[in-house]
Amino acid sequence: MNKLDALTKQRATGRLLSAIESASRIVKDAQRLGVDVSIVGSLAKNSFKAHSDIDLLVHGSAAPHRRAMVERLVAEHLRGTGLPYDLIFEADLTEERLKEMLHDLV
Repeated sequence: MNKLDALTKQRATGRLLSAIESASRIVKDAQRLGVDVSIVGSLAKNSFKAHSDIDLLVHGSAAPHRRAMVERLVAEHLRGTGLPYDLIFEADLTEERLKEMLHDLV
């Protein structure tokens, strides 16, 4: 493995660890606020790559005040990390899409 490959692998590993740590903190802090959030997508399927984002599924109501609270929480946790994210509200999904998401839950 050459130096460039080693550096690329090191950065990808660091990014993965940062994503896992950040997503775990988000889930924990959301739970303290009474909101159930699950990690889905590539991070849940253990296929997170160098350019992947963090996908978070918010269960329950998508009432405006609740949506704003969760959006603030996630933005605060990920600010400065350089990690993109998708915040998906269960209430916005079709039944079929929700089943797909729940299949990949962590």
